[in-house]
Amino acid sequence: MYQQQRQGLLFTLSAVLTGATLLAGVGIYMALKSVETPVTAPDITQAPVDTLVPLPANTPTVPIQEPQNELGKNLGGVNWKGKDLRALKLSHANLGGANLANTDLSGVDLSGAILSGANLANANLSGVNLSRANISGANLDNANISNANLSNADLKGANLNDANLEGAILKGTLLEGANLSGATLPKGVNFR
Repeated sequence: MYQQQRQGLLFTLSAVLTGATLLAGVGIYMALKSVETPVTAPDITQAPVDTLVPLPANTPTVPIQEPQNELGKNLGGVNWKGKDLRALKLSHANLGGANLANTDLSGVDLSGAILSGANLANANLSGVNLSRANISGANLDNANISNANLSNADLKGANLNDANLEGAILKGTLLEGANLSGATLPKGVNFR
């Protein structure tokens, strides 16, 4: 019996201590919360004016480069279906997998751009500079690519079904595996 009383007493004592600890913790939290002050950003107008450290005379200088619009940007997978994109600078841009169906890119400089796997179905690419561009596996079904510069472009595996390539420059263009069925080719060029 003494053993049962002792266990009951220990149980009651542990419950009281646990409750007291919880109450003390809540009390401390509430006290800290009431004195909390919001943190504000430092006033940068009060920063010292001359913060530059003078460099030794023989230190080489690096010229600052101007920012370049869309040049070299990663625009892979964008959906510009049906948009007029003639004002964009897209030289060396990554447009891999982009949806450019029914877009107007006429006259745009896409030299060195990545258009692999892009959807360019029914797109107007007349007069476009696609030299050194990677257009492998792209869908150019019924696209107008007339008078475009495709020199040294990679069109391997591209779908050029019913595309208009009249007047296009194809010097060094890679066309292995490309679908040219129904395509209008430049005069004097016959890949069939």
